[in-house]
Amino acid sequence: MPTATLTVNGTTIDYDQRGDGPPLLLLPGGSGHAGVLDRLTAHLAGRYRVVAMSSRVASAARPGGITADQHPRIHADDTRALITELFDEPPAVFAFSAGAITTLELLARHPGHVRLAVVHEPPVTALLPDAARHRSALEAVRAAARTDGPAAAAQLMTAAMTAPGPGATPATLHHPGDWLDGYAGTRPEPPTPELRELFTRLTALQPLFLEHILIPFTTSEPDLTALAASSARLVPAAGIDSRGQLPYRAAAALATRLGLPLTELPGGHLGPVERPAQLAHALRALLSEPPRPMSGDQRRAET
Repeated sequence: MPTATLTVNGTTIDYDQRGDGPPLLLLPGGSGHAGVLDRLTAHLAGRYRVVAMSSRVASAARPGGITADQHPRIHADDTRALITELFDEPPAVFAFSAGAITTLELLARHPGHVRLAVVHEPPVTALLPDAARHRSALEAVRAAARTDGPAAAAQLMTAAMTAPGPGATPATLHHPGDWLDGYAGTRPEPPTPELRELFTRLTALQPLFLEHILIPFTTSEPDLTALAASSARLVPAAGIDSRGQLPYRAAAALATRLGLPLTELPGGHLGPVERPAQLAHALRALLSEPPRPMSGDQRRAET
């Protein structure tokens, strides 16, 4: 779990730092607590100097915590400040969900601070052909949180994230390493007692996420022009078990728009939390040999 703090942009940020080697920064999604990546951090610390960073949402219980809608730009500025403070060279960044949206903003606005950005299922609904439908569904989630409570909102959130929609799996997929061999039929790793206890505590952050993060992040439009200029350092990724669901389709749309292959990783949207050993294995292979951008012929075939 996060063991150190740093004040950036007037906000206290929690982070955990372990291991030695090339720099690697991990960003969580949702409520923004780096503790959910504790097991993934442990699996990667044998090869990398890993920093798992909480977002300012996880610091909201402190005085001056968030009281207004957030924007990925603010969280990207926090991340840039932490990188400047802790690293002597640009790190590779692995992030999922809302953290992946932050990373897209970071790469677009501060490309010199990132060696490689692996963005796992950023739910950027603006890239989807049915964007208006998704915005309406997510607005309903926030409305339910306000009027009916977190349980009702959670049910609607699950329906919104897993409902199928237009957008096929890209023809150009990348599977790093050999993790796919024997993957079928394997189960997620059960949470440790510490992780179960953390999940219980994180329920207090859900109202903040639903009120101030969900809509501003999922409806933000990534700067595709800026991302295209840094596409050699961008790896759109998605969990193989998420095929057909909103976050997978959004990652696939991002890959297609930028002429990049889509890298599939173990698990679903919460693969970094539920399958840390398998995902660490795949991520090590991916960081060692990132996929190349598609050729002109491949791009024409995708479109």
